[in-house]
Amino acid sequence: MNYEDDMSYDAIFDQLGSEEESSMRKEWVNGANFFIRANNDTQLFFERMSEKLAHWYTPDMGIMIQQCHTWKKPVCAYIPHNVVYSWEWMFTEQKDPPYLMQLDCETDGGSKLMQLGRYGFHFVNPDGSCNERNVAMAKQKMENGTVEVKMTKTLPSWGRLQFKAYWYIVDYMLWTPIIGEYIKPYLAMIGFILMITI
Repeated sequence: MNYEDDMSYDAIFDQLGSEEESSMRKEWVNGANFFIRANNDTQLFFERMSEKLAHWYTPDMGIMIQQCHTWKKPVCAYIPHNVVYSWEWMFTEQKDPPYLMQLDCETDGGSKLMQLGRYGFHFVNPDGSCNERNVAMAKQKMENGTVEVKMTKTLPSWGRLQFKAYWYIVDYMLWTPIIGEYIKPYLAMIGFILMITI
Protein backbone atom coordinates (compact mmCIF):
# COMPACT_ATOMS: atom_id res chain seq x y z
CA MET A 1 0.00 0.00 0.00
CA ASN A 2 3.11 2.18 -0.21
CA TYR A 3 2.81 3.62 3.29
CA GLU A 4 6.57 3.80 3.44
CA ASP A 5 6.57 6.18 0.43
CA ASP A 6 4.38 8.81 2.10
CA MET A 7 6.77 11.39 3.55
CA SER A 8 4.07 13.39 5.39
CA TYR A 9 4.68 11.40 8.60
CA ASP A 10 7.52 9.69 10.44
CA ALA A 11 5.49 6.84 11.93
CA ILE A 12 2.19 5.22 11.01
CA PHE A 13 0.35 3.02 13.49
CA ASP A 14 -2.69 0.79 13.61
CA GLN A 15 -5.41 2.28 15.79
CA LEU A 16 -8.07 1.35 18.27
CA GLY A 17 -11.69 2.39 18.05
CA SER A 18 -13.66 2.10 14.85
CA GLU A 19 -14.06 3.83 11.53
CA GLU A 20 -17.06 5.77 12.85
CA GLU A 21 -16.41 9.47 13.26
CA SER A 22 -17.83 9.30 16.78
CA SER A 23 -15.29 6.74 17.97
CA MET A 24 -13.56 8.23 21.00
CA ARG A 25 -10.60 5.86 20.68
CA LYS A 26 -9.87 6.74 17.07
CA GLU A 27 -6.21 7.66 16.64
CA TRP A 28 -5.21 5.73 19.73
CA VAL A 29 -2.25 3.53 18.84
CA ASN A 30 -3.04 -0.19 18.99
CA GLY A 31 0.67 -0.97 18.73
CA ALA A 32 0.56 -4.28 16.86
CA ASN A 33 1.25 -3.07 13.30
CA PHE A 34 3.26 -0.01 12.42
CA PHE A 35 5.85 1.43 10.06
CA ILE A 36 8.54 3.68 11.50
CA ARG A 37 10.84 5.80 9.36
CA ALA A 38 14.29 5.78 10.93
CA ASN A 39 15.42 9.27 11.91
CA ASN A 40 16.53 11.13 15.02
CA ASP A 41 12.95 11.95 16.04
CA THR A 42 11.73 8.35 15.87
CA GLN A 43 14.84 7.11 17.64
CA LEU A 44 14.15 9.54 20.49
CA PHE A 45 10.48 8.45 20.49
CA PHE A 46 11.42 4.82 21.19
CA GLU A 47 14.28 5.69 23.56
CA ARG A 48 11.86 7.69 25.73
CA MET A 49 9.29 4.91 25.54
CA SER A 50 11.94 2.42 26.67
CA GLU A 51 12.95 4.67 29.59
CA LYS A 52 9.33 5.03 30.70
CA LEU A 53 8.69 1.28 30.45
CA ALA A 54 11.75 0.63 32.62
CA HIS A 55 10.22 2.63 35.48
CA TRP A 56 6.42 2.66 34.99
CA TYR A 57 3.86 -0.11 35.03
CA THR A 58 2.02 0.88 31.86
CA PRO A 59 1.33 -0.61 28.43
CA ASP A 60 3.72 0.36 25.63
CA MET A 61 0.82 1.49 23.45
CA GLY A 62 -0.25 3.90 26.20
CA ILE A 63 3.13 5.60 26.00
CA MET A 64 2.95 5.66 22.20
CA ILE A 65 -0.49 7.32 22.41
CA GLN A 66 0.76 9.90 24.91
CA GLN A 67 3.84 10.76 22.85
CA CYS A 68 1.99 10.87 19.51
CA HIS A 69 -0.63 13.23 20.95
CA THR A 70 1.70 15.53 22.90
CA TRP A 71 4.96 15.64 20.89
CA LYS A 72 5.34 17.72 17.73
CA LYS A 73 7.91 15.28 16.35
CA PRO A 74 7.92 12.61 15.18
CA VAL A 75 4.76 13.15 13.16
CA CYS A 76 2.37 10.24 13.76
CA ALA A 77 -0.28 8.99 11.34
CA TYR A 78 -2.80 6.17 11.56
CA ILE A 79 -3.54 3.22 9.29
CA PRO A 80 -7.20 3.19 8.20
CA HIS A 81 -9.45 0.59 9.84
CA ASN A 82 -10.20 -1.05 6.50
CA VAL A 83 -6.49 -1.98 6.33
CA VAL A 84 -5.81 -3.00 9.95
CA TYR A 85 -8.49 -3.52 12.60
CA SER A 86 -8.62 -5.04 16.04
CA TRP A 87 -10.65 -8.16 16.89
CA GLU A 88 -13.65 -5.85 17.38
CA TRP A 89 -14.29 -5.93 13.59
CA MET A 90 -15.67 -9.45 13.89
CA PHE A 91 -18.38 -8.17 16.21
CA THR A 92 -19.52 -5.40 13.85
CA GLU A 93 -21.61 -5.71 10.70
CA GLN A 94 -18.41 -7.07 9.09
CA LYS A 95 -18.22 -4.56 6.25
CA ASP A 96 -14.94 -3.51 4.60
CA PRO A 97 -12.82 -6.40 5.88
CA PRO A 98 -9.32 -5.43 6.95
CA TYR A 99 -6.18 -6.92 5.43
CA LEU A 100 -4.75 -7.50 8.90
CA MET A 101 -6.51 -8.14 12.19
CA GLN A 102 -5.08 -7.92 15.70
CA LEU A 103 -6.52 -10.52 18.06
CA ASP A 104 -5.83 -9.35 21.62
CA CYS A 105 -8.45 -10.38 24.11
CA GLU A 106 -10.83 -12.72 22.34
CA THR A 107 -8.88 -15.86 23.27
CA ASP A 108 -11.07 -17.26 26.04
CA GLY A 109 -8.12 -18.72 27.91
CA GLY A 110 -6.43 -20.30 24.87
CA SER A 111 -3.90 -19.11 22.36
CA LYS A 112 -4.61 -16.63 19.58
CA LEU A 113 -4.05 -19.34 16.98
CA MET A 114 -6.54 -21.65 18.71
CA GLN A 115 -9.10 -18.87 18.76
CA LEU A 116 -8.58 -18.08 15.10
CA GLY A 117 -9.08 -21.77 14.35
CA ARG A 118 -12.45 -21.64 16.13
CA TYR A 119 -13.47 -18.80 13.82
CA GLY A 120 -12.54 -20.90 10.78
CA PHE A 121 -9.11 -19.36 10.28
CA HIS A 122 -6.96 -22.48 10.50
CA PHE A 123 -4.60 -22.48 7.53
CA VAL A 124 -2.04 -25.19 8.30
CA ASN A 125 -2.29 -28.85 7.33
CA PRO A 126 -1.08 -31.50 9.81
CA ASP A 127 2.18 -31.78 7.80
CA GLY A 128 2.83 -28.03 8.26
CA SER A 129 1.98 -27.04 4.70
CA CYS A 130 -0.48 -24.28 3.78
CA ASN A 131 -4.10 -25.34 3.42
CA GLU A 132 -4.97 -23.18 0.41
CA ARG A 133 -8.63 -24.26 0.50
CA ASN A 134 -9.02 -22.93 4.07
CA VAL A 135 -7.28 -19.69 3.09
CA ALA A 136 -9.73 -19.20 0.20
CA MET A 137 -12.71 -20.03 2.44
CA ALA A 138 -11.56 -17.57 5.14
CA LYS A 139 -11.03 -14.87 2.54
CA GLN A 140 -14.55 -15.47 1.24
CA LYS A 141 -16.01 -15.28 4.77
CA MET A 142 -14.23 -11.97 5.36
CA GLU A 143 -15.39 -10.52 2.04
CA ASN A 144 -18.98 -11.68 2.58
CA GLY A 145 -19.07 -10.61 6.23
CA THR A 146 -20.01 -14.10 7.36
CA VAL A 147 -17.34 -14.85 9.97
CA GLU A 148 -19.09 -16.77 12.76
CA VAL A 149 -17.87 -15.48 16.09
CA LYS A 150 -20.20 -17.00 18.64
CA MET A 151 -18.10 -18.78 21.23
CA THR A 152 -20.96 -20.22 23.16
CA LYS A 153 -24.67 -20.09 22.56
CA THR A 154 -25.23 -17.70 25.43
CA LEU A 155 -22.22 -15.66 26.57
CA PRO A 156 -19.15 -14.06 24.98
CA SER A 157 -15.75 -14.90 26.39
CA TRP A 158 -14.54 -13.43 29.68
CA GLY A 159 -11.85 -11.49 27.80
CA ARG A 160 -14.41 -9.91 25.52
CA LEU A 161 -16.67 -9.00 28.44
CA GLN A 162 -13.71 -7.36 30.21
CA PHE A 163 -12.78 -5.32 27.16
CA LYS A 164 -16.37 -4.28 26.46
CA ALA A 165 -16.73 -2.98 30.02
CA TYR A 166 -13.32 -1.30 29.87
CA TRP A 167 -14.02 0.37 26.50
CA TYR A 168 -17.43 1.57 27.72
CA ILE A 169 -15.83 3.28 30.72
CA VAL A 170 -13.00 4.72 28.61
CA ASP A 171 -15.36 6.01 25.91
CA TYR A 172 -17.55 7.65 28.55
CA MET A 173 -14.53 9.34 30.13
CA LEU A 174 -13.26 10.57 26.74
CA TRP A 175 -16.74 11.76 25.78
CA THR A 176 -16.95 14.01 28.86
CA PRO A 177 -16.90 17.65 27.67
CA ILE A 178 -13.67 19.59 28.25
CA ILE A 179 -12.08 16.91 30.45
CA GLY A 180 -12.18 14.23 27.73
CA GLU A 181 -9.89 16.06 25.31
CA TYR A 182 -7.36 16.75 28.09
CA ILE A 183 -7.17 13.17 29.36
CA LYS A 184 -7.14 11.53 25.90
CA PRO A 185 -3.33 11.56 25.55
CA TYR A 186 -2.80 10.12 29.05
CA LEU A 187 -5.70 7.79 29.83
CA ALA A 188 -4.27 4.74 28.06
CA MET A 189 -1.14 4.91 30.24
CA ILE A 190 -3.20 4.36 33.39
CA GLY A 191 -6.09 2.47 31.82
CA PHE A 192 -5.01 -0.80 33.42
CA ILE A 193 -6.39 0.62 36.69
CA LEU A 194 -9.87 0.40 35.13
CA MET A 195 -9.46 -3.22 33.97
CA ILE A 196 -11.63 -5.76 35.75
CA THR A 197 -9.59 -8.84 36.57
CA ILE A 198 -10.33 -12.14 38.24
